[in-house]
This record gives sequence, structure tokens and C-alpha cells, in this order.
Amino acid sequence: MELDEVAARVIRTYWALLLVATVVPLVAVYMLMDGRTPPAAAQARVVVPGGAAAGAAGDNGVSAAVSTVKAFATGHDLLAQVIRSGRLARDPDKVAKQITVKGLGTSTVVELSVKDPDPAVALKLTQSIATETVHDINTSNQSAIQNQLGQINQQITALEKQQADASPGPPTDRILTQLTDLRASRSDLRTQLSTAGNASIAQPAIAAPKTDPKVMMTAVAGLGGLVLGILAAVVAEMVRPTVPGQRRVARRLDVPLLGRLGGSPAETAALGRRILLAARRAGAGQVTVVSAQGGPLPAELVSQLAEAVYGDRTRVVPSASVASPSPASASASASASGSSGSAGGGKSRLNGRSRPSATDGEGEGGEPRDAGAAASDETPSSTVVRAAGPAVMTREADGPVSPLEAARPVEARPVEARAVTPVHAFEDVDPSADVRCGVVAVAGPVTPVAGLESVRDLVAASGWPLLGVVATSRKIKG
Repeated sequence: MELDEVAARVIRTYWALLLVATVVPLVAVYMLMDGRTPPAAAQARVVVPGGAAAGAAGDNGVSAAVSTVKAFATGHDLLAQVIRSGRLARDPDKVAKQITVKGLGTSTVVELSVKDPDPAVALKLTQSIATETVHDINTSNQSAIQNQLGQINQQITALEKQQADASPGPPTDRILTQLTDLRASRSDLRTQLSTAGNASIAQPAIAAPKTDPKVMMTAVAGLGGLVLGILAAVVAEMVRPTVPGQRRVARRLDVPLLGRLGGSPAETAALGRRILLAARRAGAGQVTVVSAQGGPLPAELVSQLAEAVYGDRTRVVPSASVASPSPASASASASASGSSGSAGGGKSRLNGRSRPSATDGEGEGGEPRDAGAAASDETPSSTVVRAAGPAVMTREADGPVSPLEAARPVEARPVEARAVTPVHAFEDVDPSADVRCGVVAVAGPVTPVAGLESVRDLVAASGWPLLGVVATSRKIKG
């Protein structure tokens, strides 16, 4: 399955679900955040050169510095001490959730920010937390070295007392050797303590720029709703698969797409011709229309399809009403028309219209009438009558008719008749009729796969050929 087909199946079928899933949480979060005042924030910057950050470089050093500051700043004991010393009515655990630490570039300078509904309290908390964090970091980094230095100093003091009380000799040399080693170790520890450096406050606490999280929270809610809507649409599509587009339906059924209903007159005429050609190729004398959705088709769609097949809406008359005249009947008709023309004002009827007769060319006293005046009230026209049997075509004169032409018998020319292909809905088909039917499936924008299976079952059970698929732009509701 192609990616565009998957997207079309989800969007075309479940666009309403996706729209609701996106708009509802977006509007709900916007209305919820609209009446709230965003909390104030204050920020301070802390330099962390020692500890874990001293042994790392680049991003690793930044991550180590951020982790170190956050670990100390969110400690329960530190926050309790800050709140107690500042005489603030705050919960240490809730304050810890409002603390944010982030790195600045690749340096070991980190930014510590604290949020609070009261701007003054936020500023005071940030400064106190930054101060205590720096103190604890320095104590933690230097405590081990300081302890080692204290132990070495005690050993050196004890050995110096022993050296003063001891007499010269091998014991004194041994004490001197130990003193030399201890003094060298003390020098190394002091070097480490000086190179390790101290954490410090690079920037005191200041008020952070005001930000409104309403827009961001609304966008996140809308995006989350859209993701949930897509997941729901995918699950629904797995339970009830569909085929988007009429051309994909025709491809699934392995038949051509004959055309589209509801188009321009030229498109409708082309659709009718394609259906007739497909029926002729399959040897079908009747067209049966079924819904690719499954179930009955609306009568309006069946009528539109029948109108497209019947073409120019030619009136169909019985074959007995129009026939090729024999010479006898032609002469009888001519004599009858002549007599009726004499009695009825000297005009004969042709296709329901009056035509000048032979005597119509003379006025009173047998004088010839003006031919132009005689035919001035006549409009040139042509009439074509099609039937299941033979048909005739008669044509009136385009100009004035002379007496000689009026006396000439009417010429009847046989024209080729066009057989009418009946179009019926499947529910109106007589199963006992000995007529080979061709099936035309009407598909909407989205078609369930179960509907295609019902069309295949009909073709397999009846043995009728499937002529093609006709597209309609609206959803089919039987």
C-alpha cells in the first residue's frame, strides 16, 4: 500500500474526526489558560568549574555542571533552610518543582531560575537558592581534600614532636624520611585544592522576562489531539477498511472508470457513450446499476445514469407508428392530403406543420399568389423520430415553395434506427428475464472494501460482465 493511499484513507474518511480531535482540546486549553496569570520568574547564573565538570569537556562538561547544580538546588534540606531563613510560607517540595536549570552554550556557567506567583518571592528564592547551592558545591568539592590535609597536618605535627625528643641515630633518620613524604603529599593536595577552584555566582538574581505559556500550551494541546485523532482513525480503518477515490475502486475491480455523474453536458454525453460501448463489447442488452457501497442506490442517481445512456432524450415511439410508405399508400396519402388541402384552405400537414399545397400558389380568380407571402409564416425545421424499428426523416423547405414543388409527393427517406439499452437498478431487475445484463458500479469519494466484495459476489453469482465504475462526487446513501 502506497503512502498517499494511506493518507487519503485516513483524511478523506475521518476528516471530521481529525478536525474535532484537534479543535476541541485546542479550544478547551485556550479557554482554561485565558483567565490565568502566568507566574513570575527570576533567574541567576552560577559558575561550576570544579567537581564533575572539571574532568569533562564540551557538552559532557555542560551536562555535568547542570546536573550538579540541579542536584544541590532541589535538595529538600537546602530548600527548607532557605524557606526558613527567608520566613516564607512555601512548601519545599512544591518549590523544587518550580526550579529550572539549563546550560549556556558549552561553558560551565548554568542558569538557575525559580517561578513563583509573587515576583518578590521569586527573586528572593532565586538569590538564596543560588547562594546556598554555591556554598554546598564548594563544600562538597573541597571537603575531601580538606580532610586529607587535616590528617596530614596532624601526622606531621606528631612526627616533629618525636624528632625533637629523639636522639640522633637511625630512629631520627626514619622520622625525617616520613616527614619528607608527608610534606610532599600536603603540597600536592594544596595544589589540587587551588586548581580545583571554587563555584561562584556569575550573576545575581534578576527578574526574568515575562512569557505567556498560553499560546504554547494551546498549540501542544491541538497537536496532541491531532495525534490522538490519527491513532483513532488508524484503528477504525483497520477494523473497517475503505478505498479512497473512484479510480482506486476501478483499479481494485480491474475495470475502467467510465466517467463521472453530475458533470457538464459534454461529460454526461461521454459517460453515456462509454457505457454503451462497454455494453456492446460485453454483449449486454441491458445495464444494471449497483452501488459499490453496498445496498440500494438512490432513484435520483439511477435516473441520472439512465439519462446519460439515453443521450439526447429522443422520444421513442412504437415501430407501427412510423413506417416506410408503400407506393400505394404514398399515392393514397397524396390524394388524401390533396383533398384535405382543398377543403381545409389548400394546405397539407407535414410533421404537424402546415405546408402550401398545389392550389396554394393561386389567389382569388386563379391568379398566382406571392410565394414569399405564402411561406412567410412558416419556420424551417427538421424532425427526427427514432424507434426500435424503421424510422423516417422528413424536412420542410427552407424557402418559398413553388406550385410544382407543392404538387410533388412528399419524399420519405428511411434513417438508421438506434436500439435503446435499458438501464435499471439491481432491485428492479427480473431474474427470470432472458437478457444478458452488464453491471455498472457507482462509487462515491470513499468506498468500503466490503462493498467491493459485494460487487464481486454479484458478478460471480450472476455471470454478468462488470462494465466499469461510474464516479459520483457525493456520498451514496441508499
